[in-house]
Amino acid sequence: MRSVSKDSVIPLYHQLKEILREQIANRTYKPHQQIPSEPELQRMYGLSRATIRKAIDGLVREGLVYRRHGKGTFVADPKDRQRITLDSFTANMRALGFAPSTVVLESKLLSEAERELAQKLGLEPGEPVVRLKRLRYLDGEPILLATSYLPAHLFPGLEREELTDSLYLVLVEKYGVTPSWGEDFIEPVILSQAEAEVLGTAAGSPALLVERHAYTADNDIVEICFSLIRGDKAKFYLKHNG
Repeated sequence: MRSVSKDSVIPLYHQLKEILREQIANRTYKPHQQIPSEPELQRMYGLSRATIRKAIDGLVREGLVYRRHGKGTFVADPKDRQRITLDSFTANMRALGFAPSTVVLESKLLSEAERELAQKLGLEPGEPVVRLKRLRYLDGEPILLATSYLPAHLFPGLEREELTDSLYLVLVEKYGVTPSWGEDFIEPVILSQAEAEVLGTAAGSPALLVERHAYTADNDIVEICFSLIRGDKAKFYLKHNG
């Protein structure tokens, strides 16, 4: 049985959540089977009740498990899951069979954010932010231009990190901050000359602008990201259960 490491920079609840996620994936716990109760998980992993609950809350939010009042927590059937997570672009694209890559165009500490952006990030005027501009490729073709803004006080030195792989993995492993959920605002746009040149397409081409607000499980905002996605390469899939 995998154990949690109390010496790791990765939060304990996140370690437990990943252990349970793996056990669900390998069918240690099958659909509609009850997972160990919170007191049992406390004994098994030597963690506090609050840490156990936070891990399970994350799995419930992702649709991997569901609670029955007075009975416990059970594994959700895959066909009933509505999973919207903040998995990394790199991991998701590899899972779909693509070869993703990233070029960092800018990684910079700004002395302060614009007023509207600062408000969205919950920052006071004059607080610094980290701005990251990254061009994402699939199989060598530019697909997405992402500009992220993160509160500098949460991630000191982030602008000096190697960020050609998963940004969220760096946030978890180096800073102990886990983006757990988010909300996306999507609108159609037309690419400017400069944007089109970066994305390797023609000016005036259609694109999708996705503004993502990423939060921790405690609802603290950690990132705002503006992603320009080539319209000729974008496809969205939404499943609605009645």
